[in-house]
Amino acid sequence: MAQTRGFRTANRRYRFLFWPMMGIYVAVILAAKFFIDEESAPTWLNAAGAIAATLPILGTLYAIRRQTDETDEYTRMRYLKALRDAGLITCGVTFLFGFLQIFDVVGSLDVFWFGPIFFFAFGLARLPECLGRTV
Repeated sequence: MAQTRGFRTANRRYRFLFWPMMGIYVAVILAAKFFIDEESAPTWLNAAGAIAATLPILGTLYAIRRQTDETDEYTRMRYLKALRDAGLITCGVTFLFGFLQIFDVVGSLDVFWFGPIFFFAFGLARLPECLGRTV
């Protein structure tokens, strides 16, 4: 396990990795959208674009993991509770959409959207903490 660091150091290291990863992600998405023709591009090029777009997201997940490793037990517990709650919310949304699809209420939902749903739920789970309230 990584050495416990101060909050400022852990947060600075998180931001130092998070923001470049988001910049790379946006650049890859825009480049893929403008330079890869979905209909005529070879499969390997589409796959390379998908992999290139995924790598910064993996870097961001690593930044979250590293930040929790570098903070104290209390902060780690708060992050893990938020991740747990985000997983539960995402699982509930998944079941809801699944049943709505089974009963022909809604159309299909691309698997891609569960990642953004998870991160949105993670933000909701962290919101009380960010506002200075404990739940």
